[in-house]
Amino acid sequence: SGPIKSIYGELVKGKPDVTDKKARLEAITTLKNMIGSWLDDVFPKMSDDEKINIADAMDISLVEQAKEECIKRSVFEINNIVRLSMIEMQFIKKELMSALVAMDELMSSNEINAKIAAMTPAFILLYGTRSIFRFCFYALLKFGKSREETFQSFRHTILDIERLLTMRDNPPDAPPPLSGSLPSVSPRRSVNRHPVTAESRGGNVLDANDLGMLMLHVHECRKLVWEDRRRFSASELRNVTEDLAELAGERGPVSVQQQLAIIARMCRTYSFLKVISTGHSFDFAFRSSL
Repeated sequence: SGPIKSIYGELVKGKPDVTDKKARLEAITTLKNMIGSWLDDVFPKMSDDEKINIADAMDISLVEQAKEECIKRSVFEINNIVRLSMIEMQFIKKELMSALVAMDELMSSNEINAKIAAMTPAFILLYGTRSIFRFCFYALLKFGKSREETFQSFRHTILDIERLLTMRDNPPDAPPPLSGSLPSVSPRRSVNRHPVTAESRGGNVLDANDLGMLMLHVHECRKLVWEDRRRFSASELRNVTEDLAELAGERGPVSVQQQLAIIARMCRTYSFLKVISTGHSFDFAFRSSL
């Protein structure tokens, strides 16, 4: 439990301070008292307010001047030199502890940057390991398809369905044969036309051959959704299954126009069927091709 508590404390509370702030405050108080006591002994005629201001400011300029004078006659001023040196040492101790406190504050302010810099290699390693694992899992071992590959296969199948329906959406009649040419066999019409009347629903429907091709594409879509259902959410599975049933005519007869409308609704509704833009404008692409 010790290492866990240490890790928790470092993450939540941050690193412990290098210096003891209480000891710094005690050093400042001691230095003020030492300067005030020395001023009382050496400058008895100085006003109390001035003494307090010098002590609070921890100004040792008078101490330095007095020490310089005492050194000139050091034989007779040994005690004063020792006292002044102790005041200077206390001042140096205070400055050192203040510098350490400033260093602690600087490290605390940059702690988030240091943590991010320390975690960056781990993130890079995890991303590389994930990429290698995905490559081995999907490409080498052939255990399944990735999310992008599944969506791409579904889009290609929907594209084949839309291409089939577009070509069967009320196509024009074949042109007459040229004069003097061999008689050609009229192509097979792939749609059954229904006259648009008040009693009929109108539109054209696929014949048996094209309907069979459509059912193959719908079966391929259902197979993709069933085998890789973990790639889709629950609502997407339910709605895609219902749309495929309507597209195959399992919910009632549908015309080619209705089937194209279902395809358009699916491409408009599901995010995995939408084409992601590359961000390049048409003018830029046209110029680059030139």
